[in-house]
Amino acid sequence: MTRLRSLALGTVALLGVSVAITGGTRTARAAALAPPEVSSISTSPVTVYSAKWCSACRTLERGLNERKIAFDTVDVDANPSAFTRAREAAGASNAIPLTGIVRSSSTVWVVGADVDAVDRAQRGE
Repeated sequence: MTRLRSLALGTVALLGVSVAITGGTRTARAAALAPPEVSSISTSPVTVYSAKWCSACRTLERGLNERKIAFDTVDVDANPSAFTRAREAAGASNAIPLTGIVRSSSTVWVVGADVDAVDRAQRGE
């Protein structure tokens, strides 16, 4: 089983050529603004922005573990500035979980506990 790692400090590389925002069954595409230069300390191309109190976040993390999808977590309460940068890059509201899947030329963003959408984005579909 994949071991969860919380990033108390740090950022995620936000490449942002195109962004897919998925919430429930609706998908919206938005052009991403070039984010400010940020360095990545994430060791996984999948990063989940979540909170300890969020049941939807736990559901997503459990689903990713079941599918053996490696991911890092950023606690939005412990690191609000990283969440703000991710939220701005995704063009999303304050909704969590917010998952960034880094691809070679873009970052795909998934809003909500949509394990299928994260799995598809991680596989490049």
